[in-house]
Parts: sequence; C-alpha cells; structure tokens
Amino acid sequence: MSTPYSSARRLGAGVILLVALDLGGGLLAVRSGVNTWADAWGNRALLAAPWPMITGQVLLTWLSIRTTRRIGAVPAGLLALACLVSAASGFFDGGLGHHRLSPGLVAYQVVLLTATAAVGLLAAARARSVWARRDGH
Repeated sequence: MSTPYSSARRLGAGVILLVALDLGGGLLAVRSGVNTWADAWGNRALLAAPWPMITGQVLLTWLSIRTTRRIGAVPAGLLALACLVSAASGFFDGGLGHHRLSPGLVAYQVVLLTATAAVGLLAAARARSVWARRDGH
C-alpha cells in the first residue's frame, strides 16, 4: 500500500502530465485545423479536455494533495470519478476517431484518454491511501 506522501507525488505528477497533454492537444488541434482557438479547450474540443474540466482536475488535485488527513479522500474520490467518467465518455461521445482527424491525431486522442483514466486510478489510490490513515484527522 502506498503512503499518503507517495500517493500525493504520483497524483501530482500524473495531473501535470495530463494538463501538458491537454495544452499540447489544444495547440495541435488548432495547428492541424480541426479546432479553432475558441473551440480547442471548449465543448467542441477534439484533442483536449474543456478548460472547466482541466481547472477542476487541478483544483481537486491540489485539495487532495495538500493534506494527509482523511478529508483529502473527498477531492481525490471526486477526481477519480470525474476522470474515469471522462475517459469512458471519450469512447462514446462521437469525438474519438472524428472524421476530420488523421490516424496520428486519433492516436493522440487515445493517449489523452489513457492518461485521463490513469489519473483517475491515481486519484482513487490517493483516496484510499488517505482514508486508510489511522489518525483520521
């Protein structure tokens, strides 16, 4: 079982990577012409999460890793749920393999969805780790 400190480091690193993928994906979408600047991180984004989701992921991560108390399990659990739902919905919302995307861009989508699911699993591990603390406060 991971310690609260190691789970915090892993979750923090995972979210940094995920945000970098989202930023890179939005830029790639604009450069390749599949999204405009206005849509690259909006509800029509094809290669990135919408900016409210990115903001929520960063905020929930920060709230979770700033404490080793049991309360840190709440934002970690919410982050796990949000990421896993986001990853699953990515396969069914019609965006994956969109007709305007080249095979390379579809591969980028798969990487992004995989990273999102991985962050969800890291967040679940963080929730479990801090919830299991004996002192509980």
